[in-house]
Amino acid sequence: MSFNFNANEIFEIGIQIESNGQKFYEDIAKNTLDPSAQKLFLDLSKWESQHIELFKKLKQGLPKSAKREDLFDPNQELSLYLKATADSHVFIKNKDISQLASRCKTPIEALELAVNFEKDSVVFYTTMRKLVPEHLGKREIETLIDEEIGHIFILIQKKKELE
Repeated sequence: MSFNFNANEIFEIGIQIESNGQKFYEDIAKNTLDPSAQKLFLDLSKWESQHIELFKKLKQGLPKSAKREDLFDPNQELSLYLKATADSHVFIKNKDISQLASRCKTPIEALELAVNFEKDSVVFYTTMRKLVPEHLGKREIETLIDEEIGHIFILIQKKKELE
């Protein structure tokens, strides 16, 4: 069974992940009473929106061949790993993001889930970076990975403040 991806498909998965993250953070912000936690979740939602725009820009800049041709992965190792990480991503396997957000009864629970989301994103985007050639956006993906790592740090710091 073949799981090869083309750049268009990879960027589309990135858009879906970031869209789900944006929705999660918006829903959590609506249900958070702590003003500083609420601001953090609104900021995270805004950052996810910027990531969506990045993926859309990368996708629009693809040549037609990148929408048809599989990326070079002769043994399908990276493609299989990419599929596995996408399938296990917190915001891909949970289809109802509002329901997922509603299960978080405290800001700390929401922060813990958010940390897992950001970690899943780092793993997925790191694999994505290995598949996407330089001319199709590898450098932008590297920047995105650094931003996601920064989000993890911010979330962990906020969780420590609230504990």
